[in-house]
Amino acid sequence: MQIIPYDLQQNPNCDPSIVIDEIAFSLVEHLFLGSENPWSHWGNTYLDAEEIAQIIAKLNTYKIYLEAKKYLRYNDNVHLLFKQETKLFKKKYPRYKTDVIKMMDDLIRFLTNRLEQDADGFTIIGV
Repeated sequence: MQIIPYDLQQNPNCDPSIVIDEIAFSLVEHLFLGSENPWSHWGNTYLDAEEIAQIIAKLNTYKIYLEAKKYLRYNDNVHLLFKQETKLFKKKYPRYKTDVIKMMDDLIRFLTNRLEQDADGFTIIGV
């Protein structure tokens, strides 16, 4: 997954951008794409600045939720793209927690910085 400021016509070189592994992005995909089907990240999706501001707030809330967790249980609100990855992630969460929080911090910082530089929206370039 690649996230770029503006749309592809305004930013055909995709610079600057942030790239996130598809499975890693699936952890936060529901914050970007709502309750769409699990394959909604295929293709390109444009989100305007107002939607991105709401996503940043949701990312912060979800990050706080995950930071507070020492372990993940079956009923915790955490889902990856595939059930097997979700099961493994929950089982090994203490090992992954630092990297997950860093990924979320990096994503929040990227989106926030670009909004502050007057990006009118972002394009999520899917697989």
